[in-house]
Amino acid sequence: MSIFSLLINKLKNQKIYFPIILLLSWLGFTIFFFCFGPWKYKLTHVYVFYAYLLLVHIALFFGYIRGQSRNGGGTKIKIDYFRFVEITIIISVVYLIIKLILTSGGNLSHFISTFKNAKVAYLNSSLRYPNFFSYTDIFFFPILIIAITNTIYFYKKLRKRYRYSVYLMILITMASAIGAATRGQLAQIIMLSFAALILAIYQKNIVFRHYHKALMLFFAACVLIGFFAYSNYLIKTREAIDSAVNPITVERSNANYFLYKITPENLHPLINSTSFYVSHSYYQLNKALNLPCKGLGFGLSNSYFIMRNIEKVTGWSGLENISYGRRLDKEIGASYGLFWSTFYTWIASDFSFPGTIIVVFFIGFLLSLALKDALFCLNPLAVTSFCTIFHFIFHFPFNNPLQDGSGLTTCFVIPVIWLISRKSDLSENYLNQIRISFQDIFKAFRSRK
Repeated sequence: MSIFSLLINKLKNQKIYFPIILLLSWLGFTIFFFCFGPWKYKLTHVYVFYAYLLLVHIALFFGYIRGQSRNGGGTKIKIDYFRFVEITIIISVVYLIIKLILTSGGNLSHFISTFKNAKVAYLNSSLRYPNFFSYTDIFFFPILIIAITNTIYFYKKLRKRYRYSVYLMILITMASAIGAATRGQLAQIIMLSFAALILAIYQKNIVFRHYHKALMLFFAACVLIGFFAYSNYLIKTREAIDSAVNPITVERSNANYFLYKITPENLHPLINSTSFYVSHSYYQLNKALNLPCKGLGFGLSNSYFIMRNIEKVTGWSGLENISYGRRLDKEIGASYGLFWSTFYTWIASDFSFPGTIIVVFFIGFLLSLALKDALFCLNPLAVTSFCTIFHFIFHFPFNNPLQDGSGLTTCFVIPVIWLISRKSDLSENYLNQIRISFQDIFKAFRSRK
């Protein structure tokens, strides 16, 4: 039996649970902060609320388990993997250069300004004042994400000029997010890159020796500390609020909170903001569970981007009366995005709260299926789909990632294209084709050296 046959047989039977365990641990961590954070939330129907969260997480887990019972599926479209990824890199680089030239650097030009006056940098950012490129990003941002995720996934198997171009684009994208004095896109790039790294490690495209692992742990610690330090800076300078007061309940934090006792006082604002950042949406979810249902949007009322554009075209704003998320915002007099209410709240506007449990099951299933396809079928869309769904689930406690145009095309359109172009589970004939594809790719790689 050839090495390729042995590899394929091993891949068919391999079960990978690390991604779902990691994500469920993260979701559990956010609930822990909600339950044991510095604020006490007054909940209605407490047992129903926690039972619902338990059912959602069970659905996610069993959806993933169901996906692991499937073999990877191929693609109906014959793709030259390296050529496809290189084209996405070229398009992204050209678009980024044009964008930076025509916007005089865009948010990147405010990078230093953020550390002088974050509030001014935020108010002057393109996030507050959309321009032409805010709309073209809807089409080009997904291409950038395809380039980033597949470059990290295949790492050294791409030529250096393409790899370094992507690394530079990552740095510019993150610097632009800092120039806008925001955290969202920073977290997005970090999580997408991390998901691609998971794939690369499982595929053994990246092999860590002991000193590599030590360096990665050090790097991860630096990123985490840097992110929290940056968040703490934004809280103190961009947001002129008392971090000890909960913005939703208008109650002060518990002065005897256990983390206050073991940390310096200057870190208390960071503890407060982090706790609020990762947990206040569950309070909104609890309120949404007790709101009356005013209809279902069937895919139209879970996204502010969709609702806003439907209203612009038709003049009808009825979807906002259906949407739980918008109703919660209006109830407390907040504009969209000021407070979060979890992904579950937004998607319930389309499929009801019981229906959301089924939706989450299928999201878990798709994460698992994309993982299988990405590892075993050399499909660039499967690689990006796994990464975007991974980020999507990471975002469950916050908001619906489909709230803007680029989020819609990245987190929804790419996985849809992957599913439409996907073949059914691998047959023996197709496994043989994969063996040939592996050989072709390795030959192409050797010819590039």
